[in-house]
Amino acid sequence: MRAAFALLNLGLILGAPIIGMRLYWRAHPDTGDVKGSRLLSSRARAWYFSNLDPFEALCARAGIEPIAITYAQVVVSVAAALAYGAGLIFSGGFLILCAGTLDILDGKVARRVGGASRRGAFLDSVTDRYAEFVGYAGLLVFFTGDWRTWAVLLAVLGGTMVSYTRARAEGLGVDCEIGLLQRPERFVLLGFGSIFSSLATCMVGGDQVLLTVSIVLLALLSNLTALQRIAHVSRALRGAPHA
Repeated sequence: MRAAFALLNLGLILGAPIIGMRLYWRAHPDTGDVKGSRLLSSRARAWYFSNLDPFEALCARAGIEPIAITYAQVVVSVAAALAYGAGLIFSGGFLILCAGTLDILDGKVARRVGGASRRGAFLDSVTDRYAEFVGYAGLLVFFTGDWRTWAVLLAVLGGTMVSYTRARAEGLGVDCEIGLLQRPERFVLLGFGSIFSSLATCMVGGDQVLLTVSIVLLALLSNLTALQRIAHVSRALRGAPHA
Protein backbone atom coordinates (compact mmCIF):
# COMPACT_ATOMS: atom_id res chain seq x y z
CA MET A 1 0.00 0.00 0.00
CA ARG A 2 2.85 2.40 0.80
CA ALA A 3 4.31 1.77 -2.66
CA ALA A 4 0.97 2.61 -4.30
CA PHE A 5 0.65 5.84 -2.35
CA ALA A 6 4.28 6.72 -3.13
CA LEU A 7 3.53 6.42 -6.85
CA LEU A 8 0.43 8.55 -6.34
CA ASN A 9 2.59 11.16 -4.59
CA LEU A 10 4.98 11.29 -7.53
CA GLY A 11 2.12 11.66 -10.01
CA LEU A 12 0.54 14.47 -8.00
CA ILE A 13 3.82 16.35 -7.64
CA LEU A 14 4.34 16.22 -11.42
CA GLY A 15 0.73 16.83 -12.40
CA ALA A 16 -0.37 19.48 -9.90
CA PRO A 17 1.56 22.39 -11.54
CA ILE A 18 0.04 21.57 -14.94
CA ILE A 19 -3.47 21.37 -13.52
CA GLY A 20 -2.92 24.55 -11.54
CA MET A 21 -1.84 26.51 -14.62
CA ARG A 22 -4.85 25.20 -16.57
CA LEU A 23 -7.21 26.41 -13.87
CA TYR A 24 -5.44 29.75 -13.47
CA TRP A 25 -5.94 30.83 -17.06
CA ARG A 26 -9.67 30.31 -17.03
CA ALA A 27 -11.61 33.59 -17.13
CA HIS A 28 -12.90 34.87 -13.81
CA PRO A 29 -16.71 34.55 -13.78
CA ASP A 30 -19.29 36.87 -12.29
CA THR A 31 -19.89 36.07 -8.66
CA GLY A 32 -23.68 36.14 -9.12
CA ASP A 33 -25.37 34.76 -6.02
CA VAL A 34 -22.28 32.87 -4.81
CA LYS A 35 -21.68 33.73 -1.17
CA GLY A 36 -18.20 34.32 0.19
CA SER A 37 -16.56 34.62 3.58
CA ARG A 38 -13.61 36.39 5.13
CA LEU A 39 -11.32 33.49 4.25
CA LEU A 40 -12.78 32.54 0.83
CA SER A 41 -14.21 35.42 -1.16
CA SER A 42 -17.23 35.08 -3.42
CA ARG A 43 -14.92 35.65 -6.42
CA ALA A 44 -12.61 32.80 -5.38
CA ARG A 45 -15.56 30.46 -4.91
CA ALA A 46 -17.17 31.48 -8.21
CA TRP A 47 -13.84 30.98 -10.00
CA TYR A 48 -13.54 27.45 -8.63
CA PHE A 49 -17.18 26.62 -9.33
CA SER A 50 -16.72 27.69 -12.95
CA ASN A 51 -13.81 25.28 -13.34
CA LEU A 52 -16.13 22.46 -12.33
CA ASP A 53 -18.63 23.21 -15.09
CA PRO A 54 -17.03 20.78 -17.62
CA PHE A 55 -17.06 17.98 -15.05
CA GLU A 56 -20.66 18.81 -14.15
CA ALA A 57 -21.66 18.57 -17.82
CA LEU A 58 -19.73 15.33 -18.24
CA CYS A 59 -21.45 13.72 -15.24
CA ALA A 60 -24.85 14.84 -16.52
CA ARG A 61 -24.22 13.44 -20.02
CA ALA A 62 -22.93 10.17 -18.57
CA GLY A 63 -26.03 9.81 -16.44
CA ILE A 64 -24.07 9.73 -13.18
CA GLU A 65 -26.45 10.16 -10.27
CA PRO A 66 -25.65 12.91 -7.75
CA ILE A 67 -25.89 10.38 -4.91
CA ALA A 68 -23.13 8.33 -6.58
CA ILE A 69 -20.86 11.39 -6.43
CA THR A 70 -21.82 11.85 -2.78
CA TYR A 71 -20.78 8.28 -2.00
CA ALA A 72 -17.60 8.73 -4.04
CA GLN A 73 -16.73 11.58 -1.68
CA VAL A 74 -16.77 9.12 1.22
CA VAL A 75 -14.54 6.68 -0.69
CA VAL A 76 -12.03 9.44 -1.45
CA SER A 77 -12.13 10.55 2.20
CA VAL A 78 -11.31 6.98 3.26
CA ALA A 79 -8.37 7.03 0.82
CA ALA A 80 -7.25 10.33 2.38
CA ALA A 81 -7.46 8.79 5.85
CA LEU A 82 -5.35 5.81 4.72
CA ALA A 83 -2.80 8.20 3.25
CA TYR A 84 -2.61 10.24 6.45
CA GLY A 85 -2.36 7.09 8.55
CA ALA A 86 0.51 5.86 6.36
CA GLY A 87 2.32 9.19 6.78
CA LEU A 88 1.75 10.30 3.16
CA ILE A 89 0.68 13.82 4.00
CA PHE A 90 0.89 15.24 0.48
CA SER A 91 -1.42 12.53 -0.87
CA GLY A 92 -3.78 12.97 2.07
CA GLY A 93 -4.05 16.70 1.49
CA PHE A 94 -4.64 16.31 -2.22
CA LEU A 95 -7.33 13.69 -1.63
CA ILE A 96 -9.01 15.93 0.97
CA LEU A 97 -9.23 18.64 -1.69
CA CYS A 98 -10.67 16.07 -4.12
CA ALA A 99 -13.28 15.07 -1.54
CA GLY A 100 -14.22 18.73 -1.10
CA THR A 101 -14.54 19.10 -4.86
CA LEU A 102 -16.88 16.10 -5.03
CA ASP A 103 -18.93 17.67 -2.23
CA ILE A 104 -19.48 20.69 -4.46
CA LEU A 105 -19.94 18.69 -7.64
CA ASP A 106 -22.79 16.50 -6.38
CA GLY A 107 -24.94 19.57 -5.66
CA LYS A 108 -24.13 21.13 -9.03
CA VAL A 109 -25.04 17.93 -10.88
CA ALA A 110 -28.26 17.55 -8.87
CA ARG A 111 -29.36 21.06 -9.83
CA ARG A 112 -28.40 20.55 -13.48
CA VAL A 113 -30.38 17.31 -13.95
CA GLY A 114 -33.26 18.41 -11.74
CA GLY A 115 -32.48 15.66 -9.25
CA ALA A 116 -32.35 17.81 -6.12
CA SER A 117 -34.64 16.45 -3.44
CA ARG A 118 -35.10 16.49 0.30
CA ARG A 119 -33.94 12.87 0.46
CA GLY A 120 -30.79 13.71 -1.49
CA ALA A 121 -30.11 16.74 0.68
CA PHE A 122 -30.48 14.62 3.80
CA LEU A 123 -28.17 11.85 2.55
CA ASP A 124 -25.65 14.47 1.40
CA SER A 125 -25.54 16.05 4.86
CA VAL A 126 -25.16 12.69 6.59
CA THR A 127 -22.38 11.44 4.31
CA ASP A 128 -20.61 14.81 4.64
CA ARG A 129 -20.32 14.21 8.39
CA TYR A 130 -18.92 10.72 7.89
CA ALA A 131 -16.51 11.88 5.18
CA GLU A 132 -15.15 14.72 7.31
CA PHE A 133 -14.66 12.52 10.35
CA VAL A 134 -12.87 9.80 8.36
CA GLY A 135 -10.24 12.28 7.19
CA TYR A 136 -9.55 13.36 10.76
CA ALA A 137 -9.38 9.70 11.82
CA GLY A 138 -6.36 9.26 9.57
CA LEU A 139 -4.67 12.21 11.25
CA LEU A 140 -5.41 10.69 14.65
CA VAL A 141 -3.58 7.55 13.55
CA PHE A 142 -0.64 9.60 12.24
CA PHE A 143 -0.35 11.66 15.45
CA THR A 144 -0.96 8.77 17.88
CA GLY A 145 0.75 9.48 21.20
CA ASP A 146 1.35 13.14 20.27
CA TRP A 147 -0.25 16.25 21.78
CA ARG A 148 -1.60 17.04 18.32
CA THR A 149 -4.20 14.30 18.72
CA TRP A 150 -6.00 16.71 21.08
CA ALA A 151 -5.91 19.45 18.43
CA VAL A 152 -7.40 17.00 15.90
CA LEU A 153 -10.16 16.05 18.35
CA LEU A 154 -10.96 19.72 18.92
CA ALA A 155 -11.08 20.23 15.15
CA VAL A 156 -13.53 17.31 14.89
CA LEU A 157 -15.66 18.84 17.65
CA GLY A 158 -15.60 22.26 16.00
CA GLY A 159 -16.55 20.93 12.57
CA THR A 160 -19.40 18.92 14.08
CA MET A 161 -20.73 21.88 16.04
CA VAL A 162 -20.52 24.21 13.04
CA SER A 163 -22.74 21.83 11.08
CA TYR A 164 -25.06 21.09 13.99
CA THR A 165 -25.70 24.73 14.90
CA ARG A 166 -26.67 25.51 11.30
CA ALA A 167 -28.97 22.48 11.04
CA ARG A 168 -30.64 23.24 14.37
CA ALA A 169 -31.01 26.93 13.55
CA GLU A 170 -32.57 26.26 10.17
CA GLY A 171 -34.95 23.81 11.86
CA LEU A 172 -36.08 26.77 13.99
CA GLY A 173 -36.44 29.02 10.94
CA VAL A 174 -33.21 31.02 11.39
CA ASP A 175 -30.69 31.43 8.56
CA CYS A 176 -27.26 30.53 9.92
CA GLU A 177 -24.83 30.37 7.02
CA ILE A 178 -22.28 32.60 8.72
CA GLY A 179 -18.88 32.30 10.37
CA LEU A 180 -15.17 32.28 9.65
CA LEU A 181 -14.62 28.60 8.98
CA GLN A 182 -17.41 26.88 7.10
CA ARG A 183 -17.00 23.53 5.35
CA PRO A 184 -15.22 24.77 2.16
CA GLU A 185 -12.73 26.73 4.25
CA ARG A 186 -11.99 23.63 6.32
CA PHE A 187 -11.24 21.63 3.17
CA VAL A 188 -8.93 24.34 1.86
CA LEU A 189 -7.07 24.84 5.13
CA LEU A 190 -6.48 21.14 5.76
CA GLY A 191 -5.81 20.21 2.13
CA PHE A 192 -3.33 22.93 1.26
CA GLY A 193 -1.86 22.86 4.77
CA SER A 194 -1.07 19.18 4.26
CA ILE A 195 0.38 19.66 0.79
CA PHE A 196 2.66 22.56 1.67
CA SER A 197 3.63 20.94 4.97
CA SER A 198 4.73 17.81 3.14
CA LEU A 199 6.78 19.79 0.64
CA ALA A 200 8.34 21.95 3.38
CA THR A 201 9.23 18.88 5.44
CA CYS A 202 10.91 17.28 2.42
CA MET A 203 12.89 20.43 1.61
CA VAL A 204 13.88 21.84 5.02
CA GLY A 205 12.98 19.08 7.48
CA GLY A 206 10.90 19.42 10.60
CA ASP A 207 7.92 17.54 11.94
CA GLN A 208 5.04 18.63 9.68
CA VAL A 209 5.04 22.14 11.12
CA LEU A 210 2.61 23.62 8.59
CA LEU A 211 0.20 20.73 9.06
CA THR A 212 0.35 21.30 12.81
CA VAL A 213 -0.42 24.99 12.34
CA SER A 214 -3.31 24.12 10.03
CA ILE A 215 -4.83 21.69 12.54
CA VAL A 216 -4.50 24.15 15.41
CA LEU A 217 -6.17 26.82 13.27
CA LEU A 218 -8.93 24.36 12.37
CA ALA A 219 -9.47 23.58 16.05
CA LEU A 220 -9.59 27.24 17.09
CA LEU A 221 -11.48 28.76 14.16
CA SER A 222 -14.08 26.01 13.77
CA ASN A 223 -15.05 26.28 17.43
CA LEU A 224 -15.05 30.07 17.13
CA THR A 225 -17.39 29.74 14.14
CA ALA A 226 -19.70 27.52 16.19
CA LEU A 227 -19.74 30.16 18.94
CA GLN A 228 -20.47 32.85 16.34
CA ARG A 229 -23.46 30.85 15.14
CA ILE A 230 -24.68 30.19 18.67
CA ALA A 231 -24.58 33.92 19.41
CA HIS A 232 -26.28 34.76 16.10
CA VAL A 233 -29.13 32.33 16.63
CA SER A 234 -29.52 33.37 20.27
CA ARG A 235 -29.95 37.00 19.20
CA ALA A 236 -32.36 36.03 16.41
CA LEU A 237 -34.54 34.02 18.78
CA ARG A 238 -34.48 36.48 21.66
CA GLY A 239 -38.06 37.28 22.55
CA ALA A 240 -39.42 34.55 20.25
CA PRO A 241 -42.49 32.71 21.65
CA HIS A 242 -41.98 29.28 23.19
CA ALA A 243 -42.74 26.29 21.02
